[in-house]
Amino acid sequence: MADNADFFKVLVKGVKLVYPKLDKTYRFNTGKQASEPCQPTAQGAAWSVAWSMPTEDARALHGQLKQHYEGCRGRNPKLPAFSKIFGMKKAEDGQTVTFTAKRTGTKGDGTANSAPKVIDASKAPLANLAIWSGSVGSIRAWAFPAVDPDGKGGISMILDTVQVTQPIYGDGGLDDFDSDGSPSGSLDDFGPTAAPAPAPRVQEPAKPINEVLGDDIPF
Repeated sequence: MADNADFFKVLVKGVKLVYPKLDKTYRFNTGKQASEPCQPTAQGAAWSVAWSMPTEDARALHGQLKQHYEGCRGRNPKLPAFSKIFGMKKAEDGQTVTFTAKRTGTKGDGTANSAPKVIDASKAPLANLAIWSGSVGSIRAWAFPAVDPDGKGGISMILDTVQVTQPIYGDGGLDDFDSDGSPSGSLDDFGPTAAPAPAPRVQEPAKPINEVLGDDIPF
């Protein structure tokens, strides 16, 4: 059983969100090679979101997560050598890196899991969760040591809370404008977007989730 020291709080602010799946649980359909909505109890069901960071910021976060894994391995010698950050991918141009955090639809004992919290800029529940890639916000997740089916050790991240400060929807946000082109809502609700912040070094307790999967391309 994992203890609280195995969980490390990751907090990134003002990042671009990629492939957010927060309105319902999804799973990957291998036949269609695409994600599709599903019931939380379906195999592989999860809420998830990825975020993009400049390579230098990503390298700093990668280093902190690897350091956390090594600390966990010091307490648990059964963990294999560090191999990867699950769900991390480098862009082909080498300029950015994406990380992914997930929360499974069910817990390890098969009971239903609660959905991650999704809030707006004023910390109220976000009314429309069907945001698109390109939205901007902040993410809190919990990193913990994991071992994949091939026996490779690394870090997975459990999605906890997403704050969406600049949402984008399927209409490109055009519903925010009246016919004369003037904004119908005040932009004062959105503060300045902070630079991407690496995870703090403070460890705090979190409840473990049974499965967080992904592929990565290591540095």
